Amino acid sequence: MTEAEFVEALTQNKLAHHWDTLRTITRPTIRLHLAPDTTELSSTGSSHTGGSPDLPPHHTWPTEPQTGKPLSFIAQINLQEVAPFDEQGLLPKTGILYFFYSAEQEAWGYDIQDAGMFSVQFYHGDGSNLLSASFPDSLAEDARFTPCALVPQAEISMCFDSPIFNNLSEDEQETIFEIFNEGGSSNKMLGYADTIQGEMELECELVTNGLYCGDPSGYQDPRAKDLESKAADWRLLLQVDSNEEENEMMWGDAGRLYFWIKEQDLQARAFDKSWVILQCY
Repeated sequence: MTEAEFVEALTQNKLAHHWDTLRTITRPTIRLHLAPDTTELSSTGSSHTGGSPDLPPHHTWPTEPQTGKPLSFIAQINLQEVAPFDEQGLLPKTGILYFFYSAEQEAWGYDIQDAGMFSVQFYHGDGSNLLSASFPDSLAEDARFTPCALVPQAEISMCFDSPIFNNLSEDEQETIFEIFNEGGSSNKMLGYADTIQGEMELECELVTNGLYCGDPSGYQDPRAKDLESKAADWRLLLQVDSNEEENEMMWGDAGRLYFWIKEQDLQARAFDKSWVILQCY
């Protein structure tokens, strides 16, 4: 949803008087619309989710470090294609980002032991030497997803976990939430995450500093207080919905995958320092 569309929807629902306040909890996002017609995969290196990646010759399919099992390929993002929609200029203008995740969905992101159960790789080249990779023989069929082209669009996102949003009436919250969810599945880069089980920024900070967040112990650890201030450094890099109809992706019980990165690592193009969280209903 674009800003203009949201303001119009607020007006139609007699909520336009909230816009000045709600504006403070919005961020630009790059919505990635799925195009199941694979003819949209017009060239090697184009942005898509599912299928197989187009890798440079020296890149190998990533595997779990402990078991050697191949990861599932989730998406590749051609940054030249999304750059015109990156209103904040946070992403590189060229290159390709590759996203992989545990084929057996064994990484939920609340344990530092999940490191290596996902991978974010950044390819700097112009794409002229990319080759379509073959699926590893040992990768299960249900971990191979139907390809869909990705069509980017500049939109806005909202922090539904903010006190500003929670101070609205229940009816107002429900109306605004429905406005934002009219477009079906939500795949996007940057902006606010569409959370299912609450904010994740603090969890990312605690877990990547060795605190276990699968129960309250990590949040109650004496070190957690000092780490809280750094939670705001985390930024959503990629959100992937359960696109079951389009490419047979299902994350837990109709959940979402969220790839996160610290702002300073994003600026340094240190995408290998990303963290992943799976949330579901």
